[in-house]
This record gives sequence, C-alpha cells and structure tokens, in this order.
Amino acid sequence: MSQKTDRTGAHAESELFPGAWEEWEPHLEELRRRVIAALAIFFTATLIAFAFSSHIASFLTEPLAGFHVTLHTFAPAEKFMAHLRLAAWTGIVLTAPFFCAQTALFLWPGLRGKEFRYVSAVLFAAPVLFFAGAAVCYRFLAPVVFGFFLSFGAGDGVEALWGLKEYLALLFNLMMATGLLLQMPLALLVLMAAGVIRRQVAARYRPHAVLLIFFLAGVLTPPDVVSQVTLGVPLYLLFEAALWLGGKIQRGYKRPI
Repeated sequence: MSQKTDRTGAHAESELFPGAWEEWEPHLEELRRRVIAALAIFFTATLIAFAFSSHIASFLTEPLAGFHVTLHTFAPAEKFMAHLRLAAWTGIVLTAPFFCAQTALFLWPGLRGKEFRYVSAVLFAAPVLFFAGAAVCYRFLAPVVFGFFLSFGAGDGVEALWGLKEYLALLFNLMMATGLLLQMPLALLVLMAAGVIRRQVAARYRPHAVLLIFFLAGVLTPPDVVSQVTLGVPLYLLFEAALWLGGKIQRGYKRPI
C-alpha cells in the first residue's frame, strides 16, 4: 500500500512539475558536494587550530602587553572550553576564503563573463576587507580599548580581575565588528553594480554616511578622538572608493540605470 502511495505521489509531483527534479538534481548534488567539502575543511582547520590553541591564545593576548594584566579562569573546565571555542573561531576564519571560492565556483556556470568577474571580485574582497579590519582592530584598536577599561575607575580601590573566556570573547567581538564594518562599502558597491542605487544618489547622502561612519566608530571605540579617527578615516576612504568604482561600473553600462 505504501509503495503504491509513493508511486502515486511521485507521479502526481511529476505531473505538477514536469522535469523539475531532473533539472535541479545536478545542481543540488553539486551544492551538496561543495557544502560537504567546506564542512570538511572547517572541521580539519578546527582540529589543527585546537592542537595549536595555546600558541593562538598567546598571540591573541599580545594586545595586553604592557598593561601587566594576568588572565584567570574561574571554573575547572573553563580553560578547555575557551580553547575549544578559540579553535572553532579559528576554523571559521580559515574556512571563509575556501567557502567564498566554493560559492564562486558553484555560481560560475550560471553567470556571464562580466557577471562572474564581478561576483569573483566581491567574494575575493569580502574576506580581504574582513581580515584587514580584524588586523587593524588587533594592532591598534584593541590595545586602546583594553587600556581604557583598565584605566577606568583607577584609584577606587577595586582591583581588575580579568577572565580568559571574557577577554577572548571581547577581543573576538571587537575584531568581528570591525571586520563586518569594513563590509559596508563593499555592500554599497554591490548595490550600485546591481543598479539598485545610482552613484549620484549615494553621493548626495555623503554627509549622512560620514555621520554614520563616525557614529559607528565612536560606538566601537573608547571616547577618545585618536581611536575614532583610526577607525573612521579608513572606513570613509573605502566609502569614497566604493562611490568611485560604482560610478565607473555604472558608466560602463550600455544603458543608464
């Protein structure tokens, strides 16, 4: 009875969507293979990162150099779990370029020559900008943030006792936020290349963009001008670069957008 029902359901589905499964099956199979490959790379990178988690943790504590801060753990398994999360974060970061490459290869058969160049450029620029933002945060922004927190309330008799898990989580959040912040100009460029936003319209809102950029820089940094400028100026230059490149792409179209 169940076999008859299955055949009836399959027959009805084929009548409703003739040739749909045969058309989509190769694409779904390729997508499955690429997802499995990305997951395999992620788990492999995570295992390798866990084997070197002590070296990675030492590298990530460098922004505290010169502050004479000792990190502590407050539970028996806290250090192990912190290193496990650190390995997972490292695995995600190392897998991101491979994932972008797999995405470009999956989309390639359905794209034209110019479209593939644009998609490849975006998928290449996204991790590059993210890593650049994370590096700027690690080298310049994070020491300023930690110095501000350590100097806050100095002399009130309260000793700062920092935990390893909280420190790594804060550093990861700062690096993630800075890396994602640098994706905003790329998102603007994608919208202009797709014809959603005209270059003239985006340029008209330049003062609003500058205000938003330095507002976000002020949120992510301590209340001092140097750290806000350190993050805000490169982001504004990327915004101007996105406007210039987006205008150049739109002028290259055969018809106005």
